[in-house]
Parts: sequence; C-alpha cells; structure tokens
Amino acid sequence: MREDNSGGGTRAGGAGTVPGSGAGSVLTAEGRAEKIREKAGKRILAEWEAERALLSARDDRHESLDYFLDLVKAPPSPAEIEARLRSRVVGVVCLQAPPELFLALGLHPYRLYGGSQNAAAVAQPGLPALMCPLLKSLMGEMTADPGTAGIPWILPTTCDWTSGLPSLKDVYFPGSGDVRVVDLPRSKENPVSTEGWFLEMAGLWKYLKTLAGRKPSRGGLLAAVGTVERARAAFGETVRLRREGRVPAVWFLLAARTFFLDRAENWTRAVEGANKHFAALEPRLKNGVFLTGSPVVYPNFKLLHLLEEAGLSVLGDDLCSGERLLFRHVALKDKSVEGVLRALAQTCHDGCLCPVFVENKRRLGPVVEAARECAVGGGKTARPPGGDKTAGSAVRGVVFHLLKGCHPYEIDSVVLERETRRLGLRFIRLETDYAAEDRLTISNRLEALRPTLDAGD
Repeated sequence: MREDNSGGGTRAGGAGTVPGSGAGSVLTAEGRAEKIREKAGKRILAEWEAERALLSARDDRHESLDYFLDLVKAPPSPAEIEARLRSRVVGVVCLQAPPELFLALGLHPYRLYGGSQNAAAVAQPGLPALMCPLLKSLMGEMTADPGTAGIPWILPTTCDWTSGLPSLKDVYFPGSGDVRVVDLPRSKENPVSTEGWFLEMAGLWKYLKTLAGRKPSRGGLLAAVGTVERARAAFGETVRLRREGRVPAVWFLLAARTFFLDRAENWTRAVEGANKHFAALEPRLKNGVFLTGSPVVYPNFKLLHLLEEAGLSVLGDDLCSGERLLFRHVALKDKSVEGVLRALAQTCHDGCLCPVFVENKRRLGPVVEAARECAVGGGKTARPPGGDKTAGSAVRGVVFHLLKGCHPYEIDSVVLERETRRLGLRFIRLETDYAAEDRLTISNRLEALRPTLDAGD
C-alpha cells in the first residue's frame, strides 16, 4: 500500500493579465479562471435541473420519492455536504472502500464520479480525446467546484483511467487534497492477494483515523457495520421489488446515487418509505431486460429513458452505480477490530464483479439469478444447446451499456455476450457517451430488440 500526496506549487497561470472586455480593462488569470468556473457551474446546474424536472413531472412520481429528488436539486458540493452533515467529507473513487470505515470515524464518504455531459465538455484542455466520460466529467466538475479536488481522496486502483487520476489531478489542480492510493489486487483466488488486500484495508483504516483525528472504539466500528447492514437490508428489499417489476429504473438508480449525499440512517428510512410505495404498484414484467456494463450516473439517465420509451422494463442490473452499491451482507464471525476489517475486506473484494479482475467466473451470476427471481413473469426462454433452461423468466435479454473508452468493460462484453446467448437470452451492446446526438440511433436499436424479446426464440 502507499500514500500519494499531491505536490505543492502555484496554480498554473496564476500570474499576469489577459485582455478583458471593455476599453482598457484587464483580467487576471485568476479572474479569468473564476469566470470559467462560473460559466461551467451554470451549465452543469442547468443539466441537473433539467433531469430533476423531467423526473418530477413523471406520472409515477410519489411523495415518498421527493427525498431523493431534493438531494439532487443541484450538483453536490463537498463544502455543502460538510456544512449540512457536520462531518468531514472524504472522496471515494470506487466501491472498494467500505463505507463502514468512514462512518465509524464520523467521516462521510462521497462518491467521486461524474454524470454530466456539460461537465465533460468544460474539462481541462489536453485531456485524452477518448478519456472515460465518467472521469472526464469528474475533471470538469472540479473545474466548476475546485473544492472537489481539495478534499482527501481514496483511490483504489481499478482500471487504468482510475490509476492515472492522481497524475492528472496533480497537473490540473496542483496543491490540492491528498490522494490515498489503495492497491487493488486483480486476483481473488490467490491467498497472497487476499492477505495483501486485508493489509490495504488495515492501512486505509489507519489513514482514516488520522484524518478523523480520533481513536474509535470497537463498539463504534460494530455500530457502523450495523448501520450499513440496515441500509443494505432496505436496499435489498428494493431489489426484490424491482425483480417483480415494481421499481422503474430511473427511481432505482436515483436512490442508489443519493446514498453518498446524506447520512446513511436518513437514506435508509427514505428507502424503506419508498419500498412501501413500490410494493403497492402493479408489476411491469413485459419485455424484461437486465442492465449491465459501465455505470449509469445521474444526471445522465439518457439510456434509462430510452429503454422506457422502447417499452423495455429493467428488472435488474449489476452496475456499480446500481445494485452493486450494497451488494453483499457482511459475515461477522470474529468481532475484534481485525476480524471486522477482514470481513469488510472480503465482502467488498469477493463480491465485486468489476471486469478488472483476472478471474471473473461469477460474472454471469447476477444475470442468471435475476432471470430466476423474475420467474413470476410467466414468460418462456429458449433452451440453449447443452445448457439449462431458465423457464418462466421475465428477463428476456441483456442490455450492455458501454461507455466509450471503457476498455475493461469492452472486453467483458465479448465474454458476457457469448454466455448470455448460450442461456437463450437476447444481447445488445450499446456503446455511447454522455452526448445526446446518438439518442435516435440507440432508440432504433432498442426498438428492434423489443420484438425479439416477444418472440422468445
């Protein structure tokens, strides 16, 4: 494990003046940067407001969902979250940083991923043209709100884009907050990797204790585990209702997005309230699909809206922005501090289905499990040659969402397509980014997919 501290130095372009508007006026480089931030912030805010207005105007909006809508009135700001929750905010780039560790220390984990096309558009010049849209959007969000770069970051080394973030952050935001790198082993079945990952978690725990400036009790750590377990149970019920066709994809992904914007206890109560509403809805199982691949991040719900418009029902996903948020329960056999750390390390590592791992034999598991759980749909699925029939499944196809430049998922799509077709499920891969220009193309492809789901063979 290692800890990387952003280097010092003055912000690029901090000296000198540039021509300004009006006769004889000059604008300092810092003043020009401020104008760029203001313009970027307005464009990003407009995008968030537009998506929120779209969701608020839906026929299926219910008062139990207003909690989640209130949390996305505007792009989240670490400073605003700190003031509202009175907890120090720490950025996390991946789910491989267990939230229990933060909560036990009075810290608040804030997920660092961008979902704004406008943010990606105002990202710093010089970034790779085919950079991951999610991380390019994050770079743009830091332009609009440098406070996002100023908080401490926890960065597990998942994909190459993620691993390169500290270097980009140091170039474009010199002197900003520390980055704690957590070295993620790419093998799950190697005992050396397993022990190495535990040591990384132990090191992260020590680092977070330094940030918090206090020594936690074992009871505090166990209490944090209990808090997240209650959130996990509530979210698990939402997943179950979703399998029954009662939870539209936009509301499900919105709820998952807001987990990092409020205290876990408040979020859990809101999810429990929404579950009561969802349980009373009529199931919509026709043309059921499973969504997989690159994360779908608010406010870019383009794909979710297009799926609905095409008459397709998303009955499950394995997105790290969706169902994988709180994927597995923590099995506590040893309640010592070391025992809890080992349990958390095992839960987040073994349960992760990210395609960066060398062995991913369980990658197909959620698709098959969702197909079996949705058997109340009464549909039929073709029997693959030499394979098992997922009889009565309402999940009839797999929609693979691929963000341009996301190479691990691009490789993953090849393997997953072969396996899902072997199970008799339809498969479609949609390579896209955050721009709206390809909406018609995606819509046409989804419209063409729908009758093949009806055919069932």
